[in-house]
Order: sequence, then C-alpha cells, then structure tokens
Amino acid sequence: MAKKLPETGAFCIFRLNNKIQMKIGIKLAITFFLIAFLSMAVIGIISYLRAKHSLEKQSFDRLTAFRELKSGQIEDYFQLINDHIVTLAKNPTVIEAMKDFEKGFNNVEKEIKLSEKEFTEIKKRGNDYLQKEFLPRLNKNLQVKATLSDEAEYDRNCIILTDLYYVKNPNPIGEKHKLLSSNDESSYSLSHTKYHTMFRDFAERFGYYDIFLIDVETGNVVYTVYKEVDFATSLIDGPYKTTNLATAFNAVAKSENENFVYQVDFKPYHPSYNAPSAFIACPIYHEGKKIGVLAFQMPIEKINDIVTNKENWKNVGLGNTGETYIVGEDFKIRNQSRFLIEDSLNYFKMLGDIGEDKKVIEQIKNYHSSIGLQTVKTTGTEEALKGINDTKIFPDYRGVSVLSAYKPLSIADMHWVLMSEIDEEEAFEQVTALRNNIIVGFLCLLLVVFVVSYFVSKQITKPLNELTYEALELADGNLEVDVKTAGNDEIGMLASSFKKMQVSINKLIHDLKDINHNLEDKVLERTAEVMKQKDVIEEKQKEIVDSIHYARRIQTTILPGNEYLAKNLPDFFVLFKPQSIVSGDFYWATRTIKKEGDEILSERFYLAVCDSTGHGVPGAFMSILNISFLNEAINEKQITEPHEILNHVRKRLIKNLSHEGGQDGMDGAVICFDKMKNTITYASAHNAPIMVRDKNIIEFKADKMPIGKGIKTETFTLHEIDFKKGDTLYFYTDGYADQFGGPKGKKFKYKTLNALLLENSDLPLAKQSEVLLKTFNDWKGELEQIDDVCVFAIKV
Repeated sequence: MAKKLPETGAFCIFRLNNKIQMKIGIKLAITFFLIAFLSMAVIGIISYLRAKHSLEKQSFDRLTAFRELKSGQIEDYFQLINDHIVTLAKNPTVIEAMKDFEKGFNNVEKEIKLSEKEFTEIKKRGNDYLQKEFLPRLNKNLQVKATLSDEAEYDRNCIILTDLYYVKNPNPIGEKHKLLSSNDESSYSLSHTKYHTMFRDFAERFGYYDIFLIDVETGNVVYTVYKEVDFATSLIDGPYKTTNLATAFNAVAKSENENFVYQVDFKPYHPSYNAPSAFIACPIYHEGKKIGVLAFQMPIEKINDIVTNKENWKNVGLGNTGETYIVGEDFKIRNQSRFLIEDSLNYFKMLGDIGEDKKVIEQIKNYHSSIGLQTVKTTGTEEALKGINDTKIFPDYRGVSVLSAYKPLSIADMHWVLMSEIDEEEAFEQVTALRNNIIVGFLCLLLVVFVVSYFVSKQITKPLNELTYEALELADGNLEVDVKTAGNDEIGMLASSFKKMQVSINKLIHDLKDINHNLEDKVLERTAEVMKQKDVIEEKQKEIVDSIHYARRIQTTILPGNEYLAKNLPDFFVLFKPQSIVSGDFYWATRTIKKEGDEILSERFYLAVCDSTGHGVPGAFMSILNISFLNEAINEKQITEPHEILNHVRKRLIKNLSHEGGQDGMDGAVICFDKMKNTITYASAHNAPIMVRDKNIIEFKADKMPIGKGIKTETFTLHEIDFKKGDTLYFYTDGYADQFGGPKGKKFKYKTLNALLLENSDLPLAKQSEVLLKTFNDWKGELEQIDDVCVFAIKV
C-alpha cells in the first residue's frame, strides 16, 4: 500500500510495492532533456560528418594532384635520361672516345713497359689499398664480410690502370674525378686528357652519379668519370659480374637494336660501398657495328629532389606529415623518407618498433639514406603494384593511419609505384576542432535545458503531488478525504473526475455489502449440488474402471500362458506391454493333432502375433473378435495353411463389420510349426517376421494389405522359412518402433529395433527381453506410451 513520502519537489521518487517509481516531474525533465539531446546530437553529427567528408575529399584531391604532378615529373625525367643516353651514345665524340679508350685500355701494359718487379709492386699497392681503404668501408654495410679475393681484379691492364687513376690518384675518395691525367705517356692517358673533361662536365651538369664506357667484347669498364673500384674491371668475368650494372650491360650486349635502352632497378652495389644503385645502358655503334656500351649510374639526388620537392614538404602544401615517395616491386622505398630527414631519432625508433631488420637499420644510419633499404609494405603499395590507381585510408609503414593516393608509374623496365600521403589526424584536424566546439556548445545547451525543464516540471507537478496524496489516502481506505478541484486545466479536470470516482466508490462499497450477503447463501447452495454430482461421477468412474479390469482378466485368460507355450516351443520370450489396462495387440497359440488309431498323422503348432485396430478397450474388443475368428479357422474349420487362415479371418471380419462401414481388423502374422515335416511356414499382413542367424539379420516378406477391409483383397501369400538350429525368429507389432522418445523426441524406428535385436542376439532370450524392456523405458522417458507393444522371439 502506498505511503506519502516527504515532499522533495518536482523530482522526488517514491516506493510502491517495494519498487522505486519516478514521479512525473522527473519524467518530464527526462523527456525535455532527451528531445534536446537527440536534436542537438543529430545536428552535431550531421555537421561533423559533412565537414569530415568535405575535408576528406579536399585532402584526397590535393594528394591526387600531388601524385599526378610527381608521377608526370618522374616519368618525364626518366624519359629525359633515356634521351640523354641515346643522344650521347650517337655523339661522334663519344664514339671516338669509345674506340680510343678501348684501344688504350688493351695496350696500356705494352706502352708503359713495366718490369715484373714493378708490376708486382703495383699489384701489391692496389691490394693494400683495397684492404685498408675500400674493404673496411664496404664491410660496414655487409652482413657477410667481403674479402680481398671477392673484390680484386687479376687482369694486368686493369691492375695498371687502377694504380694510375685510383690508387695513386692524389684526390681523396669521392673526388677522384678531378684527376685529368696520370702524366704517363700511354695512349690511354692521352685519351683521358682529351675526353675526360667532356664526360665529367656532362655528369656534373645533369647530376649523374657516374658514366661508364664498356667494351662490348670483353666487358671491360674502359672508362668511368668518378673512378671507383669498378673502373677497369670486367663485367663478364671480373669481381662485379653479378651486379645490376653487369645485368644492364649483358642485356644491351645481346640486343641487335641500335636504339635499345635498358634500365635496372636499385640494388646494393659493392663499388658504391653496397649502397643501392640503379643503371641505364644503351649500345654505341660505329659504322653499323656495336663497339661498346654506354651506361649511366642513376642520379639518386635528382630523383629524390623531384619526389621530395628538394625536401621542402611543408612549403608545397604537405603540412607536417605529408610526403610523396616511390616504392619498387621489392617493397623498398626509392627516395628519402621525410621522417628520416626531419626526425631521425623517432624514425629509427619507429623502424625498430615495426620489426625492420637491425642490419638494415644500421645501413640506413651509415648511408643516412632510406633509398632501397626501408621496407614499405602497405595496402596502398600492394594494390598499386597490382596496377591499381586509387585513394584510400589505411595504416602507413609507421603504423599511422594516413590518407593515401597511389598509382603505378609508367617507366620502362621499372616496376615502381608512387605514393602521396598525409596523416589522417593532420588531414582532419579542422574537423576535430569543429567536433570539440560542437561538444562544448552541446553541453552548454544541455545545461540550459536541464535548468528550464526543472522549473517547468515543478509548476506542472505541484497540483499532481496534492492529487497523489489524496489518492494515497483514498487507497488506504480513507473515503472521506477532501479532494481539491481548483483549476480549469487538464489537472483540474482530472481532480474533478477523481472526486466523482470517490463518490462512486462509496456507493459501490455499500452496494457490494448488500450483494455479498446474497452471494454467501448462493455459494453454499451451489457447493452442496457440486459435491452431490462429484459423488455420482466417482461412483460411475469406479464402475467403469472395474469393468475395464474385468476385461483385462478376460483378455489375460484368452492369451496363451507361459506353461502352454513352453510345452510347444523349445525357447522363447514374449514382451507384452499394453498402452493402457487392456490391449489391442495380442499373441495367441493353438496346437492341432490328427490321429488314426494310435498313429499320429499330423501335429502342428500355430502362433499368431497381431495388432488389432485401436488400443485400450476398443482394441481389446477387436482382439477378442480376432482371436475367436482365428480359433474358428483352425479348430472348427480345420484350415491348416497360414495364408488360408488369414483369408478366412479377413472374410469373417468384413462380413461382421461391414454394416459399420469401417476398415477395422488387424495386422500381424500367423506361423505354423509342422512337427511331422519339421517345417515353418507363415503368412503376414504388413508385419513380417525377421530371423537372426550368425549375427546377421534376415528380413522376410509380408503382404502389404490388412486382415480386414482394404484397398487390396487378394489372397494372402504362404511363405516357408529356411531355418537351421540356433536361428532366432522375432515377431513384433508397430508399437515398439513407433514410440516417441530419446533426446530429440523422435520415433524409435524399425531399423533401430532390428539393430538392437541383432546386437543382443547372443544373450539368452530371457535376458534379451529384459534389455528390450529397459531400452524401451529409457527411450520413452517421461513421454506417454502411444501404442501397445508386443515382441515375440523363438529360438529354433
């Protein structure tokens, strides 16, 4: 029963039936709050999403513009390199230089005329230089350390020229190209003096790392601008025959096209201290004959400057995190990473965090370059390398979510892609600021709504609180409480209605008291009548039950007893389980003997296992009728064959039941054991017997028609069973197989029943009966038995 709580204003809560209930004031406030909240939330979310979509489109448009601009510049630059090398290879001066350097290279030993001792000193000086100067620098960048035998050249001309222009070159490493001539009298040095300035100026003007002239027959590098250790070595059988420079040379050497140009991608190159290097090469022809190969070592700085805007990312609109970069088919970057240049400390930490190889990180530190070393395997690079041109948001090589525009580059012999990216956080920082402003405004407006709703709801709930108090008093039985009806609004109308209800309740209570006295008399009278009827019903029910039990005794008397069966059958069991007190299923047996004097002419034992139409009392009546007709056929009409017995029973059933218009009768089998002939014959309607022999089931046939009125009325078929000692015959009705049960409430089924009989066929028949009964009860569980059950087994 409700009790009034202390007044706490519009937002008080009270307890009703031990449950916390909110008063209408707080419900109104919550409603106002939710309306305002949802309205502002929808507006704020729509504004935020539209701004984000717009900014995302702008960012992608800007990245796409950068991507297209840079891809065009890179592709144009590589075309320019292609034009440079082809033009230079056709230059008459270059053709003459190729001829002169090749001739001077092959004659240098003859022209300088060194003694063997002097040559040995030169060779030793060259090996010492490699051992002390070159190998220590190279091995810093190798996982497997190189040895002198890996890098040394054994050609005598090579050793002499290396000594003149590399070992004895007074300029430091990186400035060897400043030497114009070694001041010896060889034709090679004369050619070097003549042509070196031209090649050096060309390389410096266009930013090429190096320029090579290579003998097409021997693979000897007869000239380079910068005189690294690849100078004067053979690309066919020398120490650098497996480099990508050798790959480019071999491709050009095999081509018969005068305009053939071949490019090779960045790979570690030993002469450049294992720094990644790329090359482009084309043939040099003279009078239709290929005399050499011209090769450029790609200008890394030029490519890097184009892609990175000379490392000036911010001023070209890429903000604090935007960058464009090239990735090759090996997923290695082909230009400097912005983050290596601007924040190397965090860059190297990031490489460690993402699992980059420690030795690769050391190489990047040594070169202070990520070109050809840093791995970039992201969604964008994978798709671009498949030829896809697209824009997406995904984690970049740092694991940071970025907006990315990517596409494959169209460069001959190069499988490169261009990526243009900026951090998602930076791209959407304006949207983030807008979101924060929306949230602040949202919270302020909610506070205003909360305060206003409090005062509005208080004004609404004050008269309601008074009416609530009066209702509680009325509920407690105080029917004289004064209900105030001031006001003309909806609440005043509610109070007036409540006042009328108070008057009606008072009148109703008085009327109910009068009715109650009359009802008590009526209830006593009706109760007496009901008790009298109950006694009559119980008496009739007892008579019916007694009748059914008497019918059961009659049916039990008709069924053959175990002693009678044991006299005529060697070993048997019968599982008989009616669905109710009496059964429509039955088993019946009789024995006939014909004599002539003392001589026995025939001795037969008949057994029937049948299922009459219906179960319970109707089924029991049918079973008694069916047994009488079986007895009539065998003992009165002296019919001997099972199929003729069934024909007679069917005829009698149809004749006696035809006036009912139904199809009552039975299914089952009649079996005849002829003791004189030692045969077993049977006839069956629907329910055929089975036999178990040597752990195998033999299923016998049955006529698919009932013993009664049916669609077919053909004569039943006589079957003979071919048996041997130890076989077990089983006869059963459909009650066992049709029983519902098990974990899913399904039928037991004939297949399962046959398998159960086969599984337990080695047991004594009495034990088999116990197993069948237990299995049936376990399967049925708590479900109702739906039909009578009869299973009969005989050991032959």
